[in-house]
Amino acid sequence: MRILCLLAFGCLIGLLVYTYDLKLKTRALEAQAHELGNTLQDEGDLLTLMHAEVSYLGRPENIDAMARKVLAFEPVATAQLVPWKAIQNDAATAWRPETLPVDRKEGIAALIERSTGRAATMAR
Repeated sequence: MRILCLLAFGCLIGLLVYTYDLKLKTRALEAQAHELGNTLQDEGDLLTLMHAEVSYLGRPENIDAMARKVLAFEPVATAQLVPWKAIQNDAATAWRPETLPVDRKEGIAALIERSTGRAATMAR
């Protein structure tokens, strides 16, 4: 009888230790889940911020300002517009575009010359 009581007491102690260990593991998993939830919330906030920034930068007035500042683009001149008659098949050979006198290179041509000039000086 005494051995049966000691065996029951040992089983009870074992179950208590197992329950306590399970409780600690559960709390650790809950903390990890909470941390992952916070990280997910932060990423969602960052994604929302990036969507707002893209929509802000995609506004036409911002694109126009960036095109002028970064790429040195200018608005279309009236001399650059092609009349409808020039698009028709029979008048295509008769129409010639007006050319404006250019004293300096601008836009893409200037960027290409600058980049090739830098590449040539760097190669020396």
